Amino acid sequence: MRTALSFTVFLNLAAMLLVTGTAWSQLPEYHLQTFDHGSGIRPGNNLAMAKDSKGFLWILYPRNVQRFDGRQATSFKTANDLQYLFCDQAGRIWVSAVRQLFLFDEATAQFKSFPLPVSDSSATVGPVFEVPDQGTHVITSNGFFRYDPVQNKFIPAFTALGISSRFSTRSFASCGNSIFFGQNRKIFCYRVNTRQLDSLPDANMRRIFPVNEDSVVVNTWSIESYWYNFRDKRRTVIPVPREVATISEASGIDKFGVRGIADAGDHHYFFATTHGLFDYNNTTFQFRKIDLQLQGRPVLTTDYANFLYLDKEHYLWMATIDGLARVHVQGQSFGLIRIRQNDATLPAGIDNIRSITEDGQGNLWLASGNGFIEWRRATNQWKLHLPEGSSKNRLAFPSVRGIAWDGNYMLLGPGDQGPWLYDPANDRFRRPAYASDSVRNSSARDFFDAITSLRNGNHLFLGRDHLYQLNGKSYQLDFVDVPGANENTNFAYQGSDGNIWLTTTRGLHLLDEKLQYLQRVNLPGKGPMITAGVMLPDNRFLFAIEGGVYSATYDGSEVTIKKFTELLNDAFITSLVPDDEGLIWATSENGIYRFDPANSKLYLFDYTDNVQGYGFNSNSWYKGPDGMLYIGGTNGLNYIQPKRFSARQDSLQVYIQRVIAGNNDSSWYELDKMLELPYNARALEAEFVAPYFNNHEKVKYRYKMEGLDRDWHYAGNTNSVRFSSLPPGKYRLLLAASINNVDWVDAPQALALEIKAPFWRSAWFITLLSGTLLALIILLVRNRNRKIEEKQEELEAEQAINYFSNSIMDFSTEEQILWDVARNCIGRLQFEDCVIYLVDEEKQVLRQVAAHGPKSSLSNEIHTPMIHTPIEIPVGKGITGWVAANGRAEIVPDTSKDPRYIIDDAARASEITVPIVANGKVLGVIDCEHSKKGFFTQKHLSILTTIASLCANKMVKARAEAEKLEAEKILMETRQQMAEVEMQALRAQMNPHFIFNCLNSINRYIVKSDQVTASLYLTRFAKLIRLILDNSNNKTVTLSNELEALRLYIEMESIRFEKKFSYQIQLSEGLRSDSLQIPPMILQPYVENAIWHGLLHKEEAGKLLIQISCDDGNALECTIEDNGVGRHRARELKSKSAATRKSLGMQLTEQRLNLLNRQSETPASVTILDLYHDGNPSGTRVLLRIPLDN
Repeated sequence: MRTALSFTVFLNLAAMLLVTGTAWSQLPEYHLQTFDHGSGIRPGNNLAMAKDSKGFLWILYPRNVQRFDGRQATSFKTANDLQYLFCDQAGRIWVSAVRQLFLFDEATAQFKSFPLPVSDSSATVGPVFEVPDQGTHVITSNGFFRYDPVQNKFIPAFTALGISSRFSTRSFASCGNSIFFGQNRKIFCYRVNTRQLDSLPDANMRRIFPVNEDSVVVNTWSIESYWYNFRDKRRTVIPVPREVATISEASGIDKFGVRGIADAGDHHYFFATTHGLFDYNNTTFQFRKIDLQLQGRPVLTTDYANFLYLDKEHYLWMATIDGLARVHVQGQSFGLIRIRQNDATLPAGIDNIRSITEDGQGNLWLASGNGFIEWRRATNQWKLHLPEGSSKNRLAFPSVRGIAWDGNYMLLGPGDQGPWLYDPANDRFRRPAYASDSVRNSSARDFFDAITSLRNGNHLFLGRDHLYQLNGKSYQLDFVDVPGANENTNFAYQGSDGNIWLTTTRGLHLLDEKLQYLQRVNLPGKGPMITAGVMLPDNRFLFAIEGGVYSATYDGSEVTIKKFTELLNDAFITSLVPDDEGLIWATSENGIYRFDPANSKLYLFDYTDNVQGYGFNSNSWYKGPDGMLYIGGTNGLNYIQPKRFSARQDSLQVYIQRVIAGNNDSSWYELDKMLELPYNARALEAEFVAPYFNNHEKVKYRYKMEGLDRDWHYAGNTNSVRFSSLPPGKYRLLLAASINNVDWVDAPQALALEIKAPFWRSAWFITLLSGTLLALIILLVRNRNRKIEEKQEELEAEQAINYFSNSIMDFSTEEQILWDVARNCIGRLQFEDCVIYLVDEEKQVLRQVAAHGPKSSLSNEIHTPMIHTPIEIPVGKGITGWVAANGRAEIVPDTSKDPRYIIDDAARASEITVPIVANGKVLGVIDCEHSKKGFFTQKHLSILTTIASLCANKMVKARAEAEKLEAEKILMETRQQMAEVEMQALRAQMNPHFIFNCLNSINRYIVKSDQVTASLYLTRFAKLIRLILDNSNNKTVTLSNELEALRLYIEMESIRFEKKFSYQIQLSEGLRSDSLQIPPMILQPYVENAIWHGLLHKEEAGKLLIQISCDDGNALECTIEDNGVGRHRARELKSKSAATRKSLGMQLTEQRLNLLNRQSETPASVTILDLYHDGNPSGTRVLLRIPLDN
């Protein structure tokens, strides 16, 4: 079963390769790049192609023309019967319709009909062509014409032909100095430089394809093709080439129909035919079938191309049924092989190439995602070794990552189930010998990333769990026990010095040739994992890590790491491949880089260069003995021969295509002239493009607007820039493009533009405006100065008035007010003399009250002014008297002309006099003088009038206030006298009351014949009466005096009631009773009331407590407290004598307190509280607040 499977796969591939005729020892050279709908190309009916001098590709369709820049195709509408397209060396683009000729107008970006000097309306137009040194020509049915660029028109040409009949415009070709055309069943060759005309018989011609100046190929309507050699006068049929003759007979197409020819140079021509694409050697006269590859798949269609065009960059363009295709015919592109493209039934992982090696017979072996592949290049055979999942004695696991040849066996490192040794000669698999069961079991489970063959013939198997060594002689597998061996080893690289660089997922380790550990290497970059590595011929270890590419060297003691290049810092590198030319090829996510260390040039190849894609496997590459590079990825095998490959130096050109500007988004294409834009339409957008037919996304742009920008602005791949509001001025838009962001190509022509300044920025307007503004400024300055002066005068007046207003308020008398006015009239109003008079109504004179000037002097104290010689002026006399009599202010500019003027202390030239009027009555006059004539103005009059009004109001208020104060003073004195009289009356009433009570008590003792008590009582009474009499005439007495009288009274009452109660007088600490004054006899009535109403009716001994304190220095607080029966019980007893005493004593005391309230700011008060104990009355407390007389 195994043999049958392998054999079947081998036969299928071999049959396919034989059918396609691919000589795999000669790798496919031509790999197509296609353009279709995705690029804007319309497939199926392409008639012609041509490149202009700027690098744009023009494509002709029957009804329109496209201009293709590699990024997008722009369509241009002309006529509906287009046939031919031509771009001449001057950059003009011509398009021929059946009866019209069109020329592309750069100024309008349109094809415009170009007139021809033919009067025949049925005349047809053929191709436009060029003749060396004679310019551009066109063939019509009426003959040939040459374009005269000076006259900008066509003129007759080749008149020496001597052919009068109509020409066939569809049967024409040109090559150098020869033109070929068909007429009257003949094909002519006319040599322009020699004017030689030759002809050969027509073979039912359909199209003519020039080969050289002597030969053409003619394709007939019967699909035959003929060689026409006008030098040898010979016509021969072109047979079907031998290599496709068998296929031609089988298909029934036995004729060689030519569809297009392109001159590739060096005597080689490309033929597009009904049998495919051929390379024709004009020296050997041999055709060679060209096998085209598209994305690693051979193009099997024989009629793939129907039009050929070879541009100056040696790209062969083909019009195909799918659109456009091109191939580079000199510089080799990347080759691509995809095995599964040839047989869709193969496993998907077969094109995932993980590792590559070569055996001793020149065969390539590929480790893949599904088995391994043997490519026998000598016999053009492929053999696939697919895994068998249930097999125990051959490869069963699909993924193989490590592969190496040791001369006998192909060593295999799969992802699971252990390593294999494959014998190609016998097609047998075997296992290595194991140093131990542990090695066997571990390797069976391990995942091998790579196999590295060492210089001593041994091999390292790099597993994710362990590092192993396979002995090259005994084939025994054993562990390599070194640091890093268990860190998921990836790859190993051995230099010419024998040292081994071991990479793991955690870093880099260095071993010697005997696998002895040297050291761990500290890595730069952003991560610990090396993604690619290779040993260079100078024994440097070149490796890639996230963040860049570095080189490492070991000098026997330490490792030195240096940055290899800065150009690959942002690329994720998976393989580093040095070629024999000293260049480094690096695979990455972006494609394949080509780096030249000699000049630090970097070039990127991507999918447009036939690179398989962006998924390359790490270190999956091989360099063959012939220098051929093979690079494996997830989607096939790329190959390149650096010796025959010259890195393409793209001839990049960049142009500004269109400018959109103005409010209506007008478009400009004529960019060789200065673009002038008005100020109100200065929005600008420029569209630019660099024709580039590889990956257009690699083209980057930058721009700089001279006159606005200092530095370049980088636009990336965006091919337009917009300026929203450019200021007026002249500018130049500079443009550059680059493929690698290093080498920038400048646009050949900058866009020159000018934003016109608005009329308000023109010279005449600025001059006019400046003059107007200057005049306005002068007027404004003058007006401003005038207003400032007026404002200053107003401000001074306001300040003066405010000062007088505030100053007058500070004085309370008329004299103070008037003196302040007199002083400040001189100081603030710059008067020389100021006198203020008051009207004396009784004498009818003006009495001088205040003055400032020569007539007054101030003593040392400013508040005591005095007038040395006060004067009086009768009302009505002089200017001052006249103003007082009439109540109207007066300004006298020249006193010498006014007879009313009375000289005071000295004659002065001008005078102003203002009456002080209140309620229509003149109170006085303010009179001011100055030595300068006409000094006083209406401003002074206004100020003085205001001041006079303020004075009048203040004087009225001062007089009223004085009268009020006088009345209040009289009233206060009257009230004081009345209060004192009332107080004396009350004292007069109270003293007899007390004496009556005391005498009544003495009488009681006498009646009782208690002589001792009566004597003691009488003694106390005498002392008390003496104190009362001494205090009776005093408004207040000292507190100590009052307390002495109170003590005598209480002792008398205690004697009287046989010491039925005890008493205590308490003074607060610090209370000075000798210095405090209170009304006399103010406490006695309340003490008496407590004894008679409270203690008298108590059965047990009573207590009387008197406490005196001073609260805030303004009032005396007295507390009189007894533990008697209380007021409620006293009322029940209805003691007539008690009621009498209470009524009289309490009433008198309350009246005295009311009088004290009227005389003192501190209120007097009395509060009587009932005391209770367990709910029963327990006495009375009197709180008395008495104002102190200070």
